[in-house]
Amino acid sequence: METGSKQLWLLTCLYLLMGCYVVSALDFQYHNHSALTQYMQEISKTYRNMTNLYSIGESLLKRKLWVLEISTAPMDKLGVPNVKLIANIHGNEAAGREILLQLIQFFVTNYCCNDTVRWLLNNTRIHILPSLNPDGFEISTEGKCELGLGRENARHVDLNRSFPDYFQNNTQPRQRETEAVIDWLTRTTFVLSASLHGGVLVANYPYENVMENNMADPYLPSISPDDDVFRHLATTYARTHPTMHLGLPCHDMDKRFEDGITNGAAWYPITGGMQDYNYIYHGCMEITLEISCCKYPFAQELPKLWEENKEALLNYISQVHQGVRGYVFDNSTQKPIPGASLKIEGRDSFFRTTPRGEFWRILLPGSYQLQVNAPGYEPQEIEFTVASPKQGKRLIPTWLNVSMPAVIKRMVVSHEVLVATNPPVTVMDDASTLHHVASQETVGLTEDPTAPLSNIDLTPTSMGMVKLSNTHVTDSDSEPQQLSLSEGRGSAVVTMASMTSRMVLLITTFLNVVPISCLHVFCNYNACCV
Repeated sequence: METGSKQLWLLTCLYLLMGCYVVSALDFQYHNHSALTQYMQEISKTYRNMTNLYSIGESLLKRKLWVLEISTAPMDKLGVPNVKLIANIHGNEAAGREILLQLIQFFVTNYCCNDTVRWLLNNTRIHILPSLNPDGFEISTEGKCELGLGRENARHVDLNRSFPDYFQNNTQPRQRETEAVIDWLTRTTFVLSASLHGGVLVANYPYENVMENNMADPYLPSISPDDDVFRHLATTYARTHPTMHLGLPCHDMDKRFEDGITNGAAWYPITGGMQDYNYIYHGCMEITLEISCCKYPFAQELPKLWEENKEALLNYISQVHQGVRGYVFDNSTQKPIPGASLKIEGRDSFFRTTPRGEFWRILLPGSYQLQVNAPGYEPQEIEFTVASPKQGKRLIPTWLNVSMPAVIKRMVVSHEVLVATNPPVTVMDDASTLHHVASQETVGLTEDPTAPLSNIDLTPTSMGMVKLSNTHVTDSDSEPQQLSLSEGRGSAVVTMASMTSRMVLLITTFLNVVPISCLHVFCNYNACCV
């Protein structure tokens, strides 16, 4: 470690160590919305150099939906991925809410003494939303393990059934909490996400719905284009958890889950789920973590639940650093290209660059081809390899700089052009007659440099015009030739040699000479009268 970096690290640790004595230890108890708000504000104030507290909106009953962003990465550093963790979408599934508060405490108080924490915060932006349904939580009952009050929001709507759905028409009314998450995803590019639930032990991955006409009994898996990655993410969490990977049912009648993971639709299909919405509409890979057999366990069980899920959460977050990431930019100006569309060949799922031109995609080790498209630029295809992680080493993503050359625009004329031979003017010589040109279809810019312009046929038309049309080029008509045609007072003479340049000159001169009032006489479509 360089001297300057070491000094900065020591100063940061000293500041954080002082903060440890300012913020009291977080008790293992359930915190109502007022206590949760006070705790997150206190953390943000004490650790302002590594946290950012913000709200994504309000619940129906005006409770703030607080998010704490935790990171020590510089704001101007490119390529730092965003990860989000959400809990309590069902208000009566409360354990996840407290687990995420404990994770916040663990992050801010262990930056100096835990290598994994320090590495994650230096290289990741972690956004934690402990409660998406604070209204439901406030009326839930501690110790109630099955269904009960508080699952739904204040309008009695299940928030995990209220998101837009790709597979089926979702008739569930959009909720204020749902809209807050949708806006959040629109503003921030998240790469990885998890939603913490309760009532069973399993890691559930997309898809969690199927097309209406594909319903089956028993339920069948609904496979996503990134099924291998989702299975890996779910397996990573389940295997790190001390018991989830065993797949044991919580109750006698519960289903057994092989390796502690399940495809959502294979478990039971739902419409309007949050994890499918994240993936399909925003390219964010989210899974659902069911972390306790009891939906609302007694507070004395919280220390055990925290220890069971702590390492699993850390390991899961670190998976965002496996795969590919990079920067898309204009090769002339070197400026970033926002909103470029990216796709891994063979995977029918798309993702986009950020306003800063950044992109990320979680991929398993192997060889891939990245396809990049942006309006006004030549499409690019880049082959790359994701290396296998080394034993005991941190995950290192493959970095790609994608330089996009702009499309070269060329002026062409469509396959039919009208040349006026009897223009509506008082005095007009033969040369100026050629200036009155209008396309029957379109005259404009094209990205096709091979558009055929080399051979022209002339045909008399009404209104004292001659129609010029593309013809098939053969060896016999490859030599320059001169055609002439006269009708009434005007005449048109066209030489076939160097026809491409002549046509461009013809159109350019016409646009500069002919009055606007004349254009409407010769144009069949107003689109060409500009």
